[in-house]
Amino acid sequence: MYQIPDAQFGVKRRRIGGLQMKTAALFGLTGQGIETAGEILSNIMRSQGYTHRAWRDFSTIIRGGHTAFEIYISEKGEEAPPPRIETIDIAVVWDDEGAKRYLPRMADSAMLFGSMNTTMVPEENRGETPKLGFNVWSLGVIAGYLGIPFPLLEDSINQHFAGELNQNLAHRGYILGQFKNKGNTVTNKLSDLVTISGNDALSLGAIAGDVRHYFGYPITPASEILENLTKWLPPLGGKTVQVEDEMAAIYAAAGASYAGERTFVASSGPGIALMTEALSYLGATEIPLVIIDNQRGGPSTGMPTKTEQSDLQHLRYAGHGEFARIILTPTDVLDCIAVIQEALNLADYYQCPVILALDLDLAVRRVSLPWVAVEQAIRSVTVDRGPTLLESLPIEDYARFHSVDGAPPVRTVPGIKGGGYVASGDEHDEKGFMEPDFKVVRETHHLRRLHKADQIEYQRPLSIIGNMDAPVAIIGTGSMSELIENLVKRQPEQYKGVLLRQLHPVPVESIVNALSEAKTVIVAEYNATGQIRSMIESALVDRQIHSLLRYNGEHYTLEEFQDSVTSILSAQKELTRG
Repeated sequence: MYQIPDAQFGVKRRRIGGLQMKTAALFGLTGQGIETAGEILSNIMRSQGYTHRAWRDFSTIIRGGHTAFEIYISEKGEEAPPPRIETIDIAVVWDDEGAKRYLPRMADSAMLFGSMNTTMVPEENRGETPKLGFNVWSLGVIAGYLGIPFPLLEDSINQHFAGELNQNLAHRGYILGQFKNKGNTVTNKLSDLVTISGNDALSLGAIAGDVRHYFGYPITPASEILENLTKWLPPLGGKTVQVEDEMAAIYAAAGASYAGERTFVASSGPGIALMTEALSYLGATEIPLVIIDNQRGGPSTGMPTKTEQSDLQHLRYAGHGEFARIILTPTDVLDCIAVIQEALNLADYYQCPVILALDLDLAVRRVSLPWVAVEQAIRSVTVDRGPTLLESLPIEDYARFHSVDGAPPVRTVPGIKGGGYVASGDEHDEKGFMEPDFKVVRETHHLRRLHKADQIEYQRPLSIIGNMDAPVAIIGTGSMSELIENLVKRQPEQYKGVLLRQLHPVPVESIVNALSEAKTVIVAEYNATGQIRSMIESALVDRQIHSLLRYNGEHYTLEEFQDSVTSILSAQKELTRG
């Protein structure tokens, strides 16, 4: 495995193929092209066969503010991308705001570079660069330090920024970075890698799950899904429609699903709030639909570009009245590919809303992975339409909402002779007729509809990482998962990880079994009120339970996460002694 350069873990760096594991950061103003420079660097490392993980931090206001890009590059030969870590090997900043941010994290303060606007950067590390050329110059500095061949850098820049000025800026930065290069070289490993985000993975999984039509409205951080499918669906005979708002998106998707099309909608907290009326309609009509919530900091507009896991209770109870729903949470980028396909199958089988709860960091996180791993994830789930009649012989006396022995009712789509029905949001009987005998249908049809997903047949409610006998279990999901997994791998005698995929209905038996030998349980989540802990409380009895909470919008580094876990255990030990 890759090694983490941190004294806390007692790990030393290794050198393979001329490049150790490296971390680099760019920091500048929004509009300076910081993310574009980061994308170029990411593409270069991918093309040379180095797995990596990128972290992006951008302003919550449309104009102004700062943007940061961090990249964590694995050593040559490693297949798993590194987590976000504290130590930065090289950083290039536009101003002293960036210097203040990165100086405490530098492995060596002499590796902080900047423009002439900075006063906190060593004078010999400053460069004359225009405001709109800073990103290209910075890219040159980092490339020189990493040992990326300059012709490769030059070709990559030419694909985005033409002109001699940009080449000169890149070359000047490259020479400056080379002065600090201590034998680093980037060589082509000829490995077939692909760089994808969580949103990319969701889009790929949806296509593999037979989605060919998508209705969406732009909102951070879900807009990338609309952008992806706008490019990827037409060659497959599909299409996307950008509608006027989130309400139009979910009702259009409901109509498509009623007609037999597989589709889904994606938004974040404010958009999901607007969709809640339609959630109740889906519950009443038993029309299957997958809803993705890429959670960001709230309430209200909140922190549009910062990560959080604070919509979970809303997702559990959103909508008026009582109806069944399923809530799933992917644990990493690859998992997004499989989970959305599983969600589409579950929605078709149980005929209810299936909600995928991501967080912003997982949604926009970009990792490079072997293409074979991505392909395996795409092929890991078989399309299953459940009790849905897409084509059939004519049927008689059809009752859309009639269940036999508790099994899901048979669902038809328009065009099946004898299979027509009214999908009314009004209470109805088993044939869909409104104004039924409410005393009867509320005791029969309504209760069947309400409790149909109390127990679901889902094969992957959670993953257990590490030794079952470890005394401390750390529970989490989404972007917390990589932190839990990496911590467990380094201290398997102390910790095991329980990565949740099924939040509702709560897989009590699976969680209890996973925690069987644990004396202490830490539930790690990005919110202020412990929403995951409260949702799974019934599975946490008879154990010492602690919450590890962060709600400042920034994804933990591995060292910060380690320190937080250690602090909880130390406080518990002191309390026990007292």
